[in-house]
Amino acid sequence: MNRTAARPQPSPEAVNTGRSITFSGVSKSFALRDGLPTRAVDAVDLVVPAQQFVAVVGPSGCGKTTLLRLADGLIAPDQGSVRIGAAPPVPGPGIGMVFQTARLIPWRNVSDNVRFALEAAGWPATDRDRLVQEHLRQVGLERWAAHYPAQLSGGMRQRVALARALAGQPDILLMDEPFANLDAQTRELMQEDLLALCAARRPTVLFVTHSVDEALLLADRVIVMGGGKLLDDVEVALPRPRSIAEATRLPAFAEQRAHLWSQIRHLVLADPASAFFGRHNGPETRG
Repeated sequence: MNRTAARPQPSPEAVNTGRSITFSGVSKSFALRDGLPTRAVDAVDLVVPAQQFVAVVGPSGCGKTTLLRLADGLIAPDQGSVRIGAAPPVPGPGIGMVFQTARLIPWRNVSDNVRFALEAAGWPATDRDRLVQEHLRQVGLERWAAHYPAQLSGGMRQRVALARALAGQPDILLMDEPFANLDAQTRELMQEDLLALCAARRPTVLFVTHSVDEALLLADRVIVMGGGKLLDDVEVALPRPRSIAEATRLPAFAEQRAHLWSQIRHLVLADPASAFFGRHNGPETRG
């Protein structure tokens, strides 16, 4: 892959002023096969300030993915309220979503997958080619613009998915274990790319991961979830701008990793099945 040493900064219209994400007393339940409800999110109060990067960690089935779906407006809470800025969330170009799998349109090439987001966001046709090229440069894929998803590696497909999510210039970025299926080397490269893109664009980010290391390396705050509840809220004591190689050598990284892992370990040992099968919370079996 042709990775440039220094990628261009986004154009001025790409830098966001940002909106916050606010959960107030939010609960959400799903019905199991036996018809009995199970609560995936339980009385959650959480504020993600504008332009802050918050990671959510916890065992499978703890409610992480449900939290993202509530923030995107894909589902509504049973109790409480969710606000993006001052308004309820509405799926659209202002909210970018990156999933664990790339979910690209197979019959569109790389350029046209990114262009799809610009079309949906209503960008003028005269601007689309320029913006597609800009976003592909930022993820190092300009040479693969004419390739189709089936011709790309898993890491390259995730890069396209990230470019597509950012193409509509969202000020909210929701990410559901976007690097979980990548090999270790590609995962670290993608983490570096995300750090650089967030530093340039400054979106508000809610990022779900099973990896304590990933949460610490990327986020400003790390939220620990268990049983649908927020159990801890840790401000990351690592400097920005952040280098992954340097951050892992800092004493603060080791200290905070030990603190967070002790909580995750306790949750998994209390419910060992969650580490492998989730708790079967309706649509969310891994969140």
